[in-house]
Order: sequence, then structure tokens, then C-alpha cells
Amino acid sequence: MNLVRAASLALLCIPLFGHFAAGQAAAPDAALAAAVGAAQQQYATGFALSSQLYNGPEYIDYARPYHQRTGHQFFGEPTRQPGSVFYNGHNFPNLQLAYDVVRDQVVVTPPRSPLSLRFVNENVGSFSLNNHRFVRLVADSANSRVIQTGYYEVLLDSTVQVLARRSKRMQERVVQQGVDVEFVSQDELFIKKAGIYYPASRKSTALRVFADRGKEMQDYAKAQKLSFKKAQFEASLVQLARYYSGLTTR
Repeated sequence: MNLVRAASLALLCIPLFGHFAAGQAAAPDAALAAAVGAAQQQYATGFALSSQLYNGPEYIDYARPYHQRTGHQFFGEPTRQPGSVFYNGHNFPNLQLAYDVVRDQVVVTPPRSPLSLRFVNENVGSFSLNNHRFVRLVADSANSRVIQTGYYEVLLDSTVQVLARRSKRMQERVVQQGVDVEFVSQDELFIKKAGIYYPASRKSTALRVFADRGKEMQDYAKAQKLSFKKAQFEASLVQLARYYSGLTTR
């Protein structure tokens, strides 16, 4: 149940419990007092959690002023999608989210609100969006040359991980009526093996990560007729990494 709705229902129950209590004996009064206390606690907890969730700044749709837009700044669909977020140490399910991949911001629309808010990135551990799972990685001195701090989609989570950095760039064009904009995707793929991140932009770089099982991986890619052209690269990389994970767990 939505946290705000649950808290509201709990609060509404309190006067009903009080009215019921007026004609009861002492023993039921004790049980009633406990129930009212529990309802109050539920309301307080729900209110506190909601305050933690909806505490980010307002999200302004910066694409709206353009004369004409080709594409949009969001991952997947431009509308809000079902999702969840691990935020401020708590898991919040049943949300309406969007992921702005130009600015690397997660957007939430509170219930019955015309406004959208963006989460404070530093407080987000992970989030899911329409069955796509994202984690926030923080670059350090060991991996800053390969990855940058931000959100990454987890495509495979096994003995090795395959991660995708989803992003878009904006291409503006001045026209007589104003300024047009096009949103162009530019995804990057990475493999995490033994705690180390590797870029995986080509077949050769991916196979180099799996060099300890080089011949088996080459044979598998050939037998499965894996294509590493742009359109099939991501799916083939995940399949190859999944096979490697299977080999290393035998």
C-alpha cells in the first residue's frame, strides 16, 4: 500500500477507535488503547518515510521550451513508469518514476501532485524502472579511469556483471522559428570481474576480459553465431558473459 495512503487510513481510524471505546469495559479499553497506539505509530512512521522520499528539489522539464523535439531525455518511455527506489536506507515500492539520462537524474511524481521531484543522487542506492534495475556506482581512485559516478543498468549479475551506462546527448539546431533539439543515445557497456571494471565496447575487448577461458569462449561465440554488430552487441555480450559465469562456477 502507498505510504501516504496507509498513513492517512491509520489516522482516520483513530477517532473511530475513540468513539468505539466510550461504551466498552476496562479490559477492551486496554486493547483499544494498544490498537490506537499502533495506528498512531504507523501514521508517524509512514509520514516520516514519505518526508524522506519526497524531499528532493522540483524537476523542471528543460526540453519543453524547444521549438521542436526529436526524441526525449528519458530512458525508455517519456511518461512515468512503475518502479521502486532504495533511498535514504529504505526501500520504496509502487512509485511512478522516470530516469533522465541526459542529466542522470531519477524523477518521481508524488501521489495527487501536479509537480515532479528529482531524488538527491547521493541518497539513491538503486532503483528499478519497468523491470530494469539500476545501481549507483561511485568512482574511486581504482576505477575512475573506466567508470564515472552515476547510475548503471545491471544487465547480468552473476560471478561477473555486465553493466550499461545509459545516456543521451542533446544536439541543438537553430531554425527560423527558434531552436530544435534531438536527443541521441550513446550507451556504454562494462564488465565487472573480480571487483575490477572493464570497458566492453568491442568483441575483442570483451574476449580479452575472459582470456582465462579464451578458447572456450571463442568456440562458444562461433557455435552460437553471436553477432557483435551494433544492434546485437548488447545481447551477445550478456550471453557471452553468462556462459563464462557458468564455466567458472562448475
